[in-house]
Amino acid sequence: MSSDRVDKAWQRKGLKDYSTEAIIGTLGHYGVQVSEADFRQLAEKKYPSGIAEGWLPQWKGTGQFAPFPFAAAGELWRRWLTDRVAPYDLSEGLAQLMGALGQLLQGSQEAPVGPAFQRINELRQRVPVNDKGEPDLNFMQEALRVFDERSARAFDDLAEMLAKAGHIDDAEAFADLEEFLLPDRRGVAKPIIRATKGERDPALEDLQKVATDASRAPISRVLAVDGLLHLGANDKVIAVGRPLLEEAERTQDWHLALDLVARLEHSYKQLGERGSLAALAKDRARIEAAHDAAHPGHRRHQHQHG
Repeated sequence: MSSDRVDKAWQRKGLKDYSTEAIIGTLGHYGVQVSEADFRQLAEKKYPSGIAEGWLPQWKGTGQFAPFPFAAAGELWRRWLTDRVAPYDLSEGLAQLMGALGQLLQGSQEAPVGPAFQRINELRQRVPVNDKGEPDLNFMQEALRVFDERSARAFDDLAEMLAKAGHIDDAEAFADLEEFLLPDRRGVAKPIIRATKGERDPALEDLQKVATDASRAPISRVLAVDGLLHLGANDKVIAVGRPLLEEAERTQDWHLALDLVARLEHSYKQLGERGSLAALAKDRARIEAAHDAAHPGHRRHQHQHG
């Protein structure tokens, strides 16, 4: 085992200037033995954070060395698996793109939007995908884990904000990226841009298609309903939401049913449909009782629609 080790300044300096021997030596010193062959084997099933999490049970480093496995796994991946994109590459590329688009929205003529899109599109070609061509779920979870709630909200709103500010090409390119990275949003992000461009009716049709497509995941269909809500198409929300609610109740998907009740309630209120609201209140009581029976002790507060 190498006697080379990383010093305490690693957190400030990062690991790129330390030798591979020093990184492996430090891992070994604190309880994790790893060779390049071991690491490559782990990398067949996991990404850097997942690999580091697997090391934690035997990790003895404390203080400045407590988080070392995560940095080490990332750095070893960079050195040993140069041909494979890592989740943190995508995180960085996405953060740079969002930063550049944010500058553009603030009126900067120098915002490096072109190069940022070029970088993310190169990374996109290398993202590991499943047999449906969708990004590997573990890869995406690890890539998006670094974004806090505020960044996530900015990501959600960015395409539409760009479209409203007149940057239609950038809005469409970002919506396309969004639909690739988050397949549940496929057919949901782009129609919002169409509506902003003035193509409201086709946009509403696109969203209704997703909402009524039984082959789509429930979350996708709810996102399409949210798109209709967002565009103020309350009559359409009811047209697609009502059958979807009945289906959710039939399949006993109580969380989906509660999410839909909240959305229908909003639309009925907007349209002033008192009779429908009264009927929906009965539906809600019945669904809540079924939910509580299926999930005793499960709190319901997360189903309010904002």
